[in-house]
Amino acid sequence: MAYEKAPAEPRKRARWVRWGILGTILAGITGLGYLHQVGGAAAPAGVDAFCPFGGLETFYSLVTSGALIKQIEVSSVILLAIAVVAAVVSRRSFCGQICPLGFLQELTGRIGRKLFKRRPTMPTWLERPARLLKYVVLVVFIALTWSAADLAMRPYDPWVAWQHLTSAELLAEMGIGLGVLVLALVGSVVYDRFFCKYLCPMGATLGLMSKVSLLGVSRNADACIDCKLCDRACPMNIKVSEATTVRDAECISCSECVNACPAAGALHVTAPKKRRLSPTALTALVIGIFVLGIGATALAGDFRFTVPSLGDRIEDTQGSDETPAESFDVTLIKGSTTLSDVADATGISPELIEDVFGVPIAEQSLPIKDTKTTYAYTPDDVRAFVELYRQDPAAAATFAPVGGEE
Repeated sequence: MAYEKAPAEPRKRARWVRWGILGTILAGITGLGYLHQVGGAAAPAGVDAFCPFGGLETFYSLVTSGALIKQIEVSSVILLAIAVVAAVVSRRSFCGQICPLGFLQELTGRIGRKLFKRRPTMPTWLERPARLLKYVVLVVFIALTWSAADLAMRPYDPWVAWQHLTSAELLAEMGIGLGVLVLALVGSVVYDRFFCKYLCPMGATLGLMSKVSLLGVSRNADACIDCKLCDRACPMNIKVSEATTVRDAECISCSECVNACPAAGALHVTAPKKRRLSPTALTALVIGIFVLGIGATALAGDFRFTVPSLGDRIEDTQGSDETPAESFDVTLIKGSTTLSDVADATGISPELIEDVFGVPIAEQSLPIKDTKTTYAYTPDDVRAFVELYRQDPAAAATFAPVGGEE
């Protein structure tokens, strides 16, 4: 059957543009994670500051008390808001155009495509319930986090494990997350984007918004040659060749189906009023939403790429009758905080801190996470110590750290 062929070069270029951007994001975020582990002056913020799911994890605490749960930064809330806007525009576009963990799975998925001439698929009776698992993960971990005001998912999070591959904390505190990371990458060799399909709570969150998205993929049945290349290209196993408009909540707006289609006019990204966008334009639109959102909030001073010192975080107490220790919010003390920061922000002497925690003054400039194992204390101990000091400085001098893992 004769048909008009779609130009190959624009489709190839669109795929490489998307992959180039995803690769850049993966390299950049991984680099920030490594520099965070190294620490030092102006160290980048940790993994929890650059994950939009953290914004959902702290949402209840933010609404009810106006405070973020520990380890979460305002930037994660900002990223959640931007990801939601992007989802309203184009489905799970964060997953397909931005997410570095998703891209890692695509890379291992390419290995699988080389190994298996025909890509394996789960049987239908198992595939459908398996897709629901990510919604169970979402509900369970959000419920646990909101009730405990603590990051319940962190030890199980594969992206947290990836960002701590060079950390001494990896096996001790993120061993399960490392196992999930290995499962996600090895699983993706067999089933594309294994974690995205079956376990990712962020994907579940954005998938719930897919019905109200403005953009989507449409198929022109008259131009379609029924070659099924779109189905084979889709990393989420959507039957694009059987749809008029792709409305599946699994769609990640990667445009791989459109890029794979050889028939001119058979598949295209559509906007309201039947306007069409090229896959490259869609990628540019999604990236633009994130760049604009991050840029605007960074200029406003809300989105920070580095770890703010406690001095930057606490409210200006000039003109207040409270001492720094009395006005200080102890929830700001995190694993990346240094005891020197605590001393500067609260007015507690480094000598007293050394007496209580055993950390020499020379080592108090290191992040708490780097000294807590050696001296058997935790950030929770430091928070409790500061709370006691503000009530009874004399009693604080006899404070005994509980130690253990946080």
